[in-house]
Amino acid sequence: MKNVLIICDSFPPAFNPRMGYLCKYLPELGWKPIILTEYSPQNIYTNLSENQDITRVNYYWSKNKVWRYVKYIFVFFADYLFNYKDMIIGKKAKKIIKTRNIDVILVSSFRTFPALAAKRLCLQFNIPLLVDLRDIFEQSSNNELISKRISNNIFINNLIANVIRKKLLRQRNKILKSADALTTISDWHVKTLSKYNPNVKLIYNGFDSDLFSPQTIENKFFTITFTGRLHSAELRNPALLFEAMSHLSEEKPLDVKKICLQFYLMDEKSKEIIRSLALKYAIADFVDVFDTVPSTEIPKILNNSSILLLLANKSTGENAPKGIMGTKIFEYLAVEKPILCVQNDEDCLEKTIQSANAGLAASEVANVKEFILEKFAQWQKNGCTQQAVNKEFVQQFSRERQAKQFADLLIQLSASSPKQTNNPKAD
Repeated sequence: MKNVLIICDSFPPAFNPRMGYLCKYLPELGWKPIILTEYSPQNIYTNLSENQDITRVNYYWSKNKVWRYVKYIFVFFADYLFNYKDMIIGKKAKKIIKTRNIDVILVSSFRTFPALAAKRLCLQFNIPLLVDLRDIFEQSSNNELISKRISNNIFINNLIANVIRKKLLRQRNKILKSADALTTISDWHVKTLSKYNPNVKLIYNGFDSDLFSPQTIENKFFTITFTGRLHSAELRNPALLFEAMSHLSEEKPLDVKKICLQFYLMDEKSKEIIRSLALKYAIADFVDVFDTVPSTEIPKILNNSSILLLLANKSTGENAPKGIMGTKIFEYLAVEKPILCVQNDEDCLEKTIQSANAGLAASEVANVKEFILEKFAQWQKNGCTQQAVNKEFVQQFSRERQAKQFADLLIQLSASSPKQTNNPKAD
């Protein structure tokens, strides 16, 4: 069995289900995943971290709350000035490489870290480098992917974020040019990244068929469900749905007391956006906001729902969000429930929903109202809703298939590379 060292910014039980599911299936394809990642306190994908070979780097650990904050500030500035986080995780990786026979290094990132460390290691130890980018800066005009907030002043915070963004983009592009291959999540991402490296392969996000499958469950309430995070209303805009529900509440073509909009959200910013919109459109009485739940509970929540909500925004225009194809849409497809996408992205999400016969990507309030009324009537008749999706189309998004795509690429890279050595070229 060959060894792949996977260096990533996050790994289950925290976020990054893409790498978590990959590591679940790689051993069946002849690859042993050895994972090196940053520690995170999140505890969502616990099932994907079991029985895995994982080393975690905690940059902020301290029993003292004040000292943790001091370390947070230190790491922020040290990372900007001399790539501190890459330096530390790189030292951990060297110890692994010197004791294990690593055939390929796969780095998975939503920004740049820890791709710089991976590049240095590949050059030093003569190991092929595969870079997997889940999200890239170019997909959004704002600074949603700059997660650190240094100031409560919006102007100052955006100024700092823009400086960081420019530095990380320059750094990332140099890394991409030297990588042996790239993988990413949508056609738009492939087109954008091919400017820096022509060897880009599209591997979608997807669903795990061990968890996500259709079930017929009758429900006393007509439930519209969203799971995940918003980041911002510019990236994912739910206003069209809230306006439609406000109209339905006033016009009363259905019994709104039997409707529930439920949001399972990962962060306080997302919760605040939803609560503010619920008050603005006077529908707070049937909007419920919950904390996120472990990933193993999501299939039951989806199968208990009447409509699955996908939040997006128009991708047309220079500053519009582009190419965003997260895990959510594929898990929705797998349970064969009607999908309502608002706002219609007029791009990859709309095309996928149409090709899968999975529901509606809505651009107008009238379309949203009509779709809800249609599915409400189905729910009243049957006690639940179902969607006759194109099963053959949906199956291409299984996590097993994507693991096979990754494995084929790893085999190709390891076969085309000269035998590496555990003795570095230079210290």
